[in-house]
Amino acid sequence: MSSKQKVLRGLSWSLISRIGVQGFQFLFGVALARVLSPTEFGVFGMLIAFTGFAQVLAEGGLNAALIYKQDASEVDQSTAFWLQVFAGLVLSVAFFFAAPFIADFYETPVLTPLTQLVAWVFLIQSFGQTHFANFSKQFRFKALAIVNVAGMVISGAVAIVLALQGYGVWALAWQAITGPAVNVVLYWMQSRWRPRLVFSWHAAGELWRYSIYLLGHMSLNYWLRNGDKLVIGKVLGASQLGLYSRAYTLMLLPLNNLGAVIGQVMFPALSEMQNDVPRFARTYLRSTQMISLVAFPVMFGLAVLSGPFILFVYGEKWAEAIPILQILSLVGLFQSIVFPVGWVFTALGKTKAQFYLSILFTFFFAAAVVVGIQYGLLGISYAYAAWTAVVGLINLYVVGKYLGMSLLALLRAVSRIFLMSALMAAGVYLLDAELLSAASNLVRLIVGTLVGGGLYLGLCLILKDPTFKEAQDIALGALKKRRA
Repeated sequence: MSSKQKVLRGLSWSLISRIGVQGFQFLFGVALARVLSPTEFGVFGMLIAFTGFAQVLAEGGLNAALIYKQDASEVDQSTAFWLQVFAGLVLSVAFFFAAPFIADFYETPVLTPLTQLVAWVFLIQSFGQTHFANFSKQFRFKALAIVNVAGMVISGAVAIVLALQGYGVWALAWQAITGPAVNVVLYWMQSRWRPRLVFSWHAAGELWRYSIYLLGHMSLNYWLRNGDKLVIGKVLGASQLGLYSRAYTLMLLPLNNLGAVIGQVMFPALSEMQNDVPRFARTYLRSTQMISLVAFPVMFGLAVLSGPFILFVYGEKWAEAIPILQILSLVGLFQSIVFPVGWVFTALGKTKAQFYLSILFTFFFAAAVVVGIQYGLLGISYAYAAWTAVVGLINLYVVGKYLGMSLLALLRAVSRIFLMSALMAAGVYLLDAELLSAASNLVRLIVGTLVGGGLYLGLCLILKDPTFKEAQDIALGALKKRRA
């Protein structure tokens, strides 16, 4: 099977996986938001700020190291497995005993038993990390799709049942535990690979030389993406954090879908091209354009329809999240063309440069948060948007240097799609403000979505956008092949 065929097949299964996972996640999220309060989501968000960072440490960049190393041996895989299990055990024990300190930090006593339960997720997840890396490297995305969808459905069902029984925030905690446990069981059931009782310090050193800088970047990047939530929870309280986290999650929903669908396939694919930079650059640029073709109209649409969307889906108690979602949706638009730069750093082995950039970005982020938090949720949302713009342009500039492209050329490659999306958003905004302002939220949402989709499709056809044409050709080719 050619590289192109492997990529297209991988993208198909990755897409199926994300549609299933995010579809169920959205439905479960809506149901839980109807039952639980912003404060309960905020309390769990306080815990996630810490446990999410520990998950980064538990993985340690070893998955990426195994994928990057084209000739990884059985000893390499077993060594990575035992390293991750050891890290998971250490982190689980550490968080179990650190639970009272986390509760004291937020002055929220329930966080002590909550943290002690969720702490064991690190050890559970560690038993499936190497299997995940192997599936990705072997382009076994069908197996990953089965695992991901099953884990989401089972964990979501558990959370709904517990929430309806009155368990409150504990429903979210058990969801966080159940999903990874199901995933690990299915990884082992679908894989013939089993770790051996071997450990090589030489193999560990080789993997570590690649992953150490990636781990440093991932650690800093985690706080660059979540430090705002830590500060909001501490300074503004659980209710405000719940509102902000819900808006942030909605913004990330389409972005994470695209990132997971395409990134899961493109990283191993680009790793195979690491010695052919011109081909690498063409593939990266085309992938970025494909992402913007979907992400730009979705993010613009979410920004202009955030009011009816929030009110209809989540209810009046979440109304304060509307202006936050409007700001963060535009943040997501820009992030959609910035997150692919991570593929370039990791696939070309430039993790050291990526780490040093993250150190620089940390200073910018701290300044933005300190200034923004003085003005409440809106202030920190605007500050986060400004920080995203600055670091995004720097990232694009550096990656352009690696690939022989200027920053202007990278931005010009998506400019037509940006213009079409902006025109679509303007049309939907005028329609909603002038003709639909008195209509129900459901009508505004349906009409706005249909009109926006029609406008965008029409602009793609009228302006003969080449990225749209390529996407059309790929879809028609896949359909013909399926029929044959």
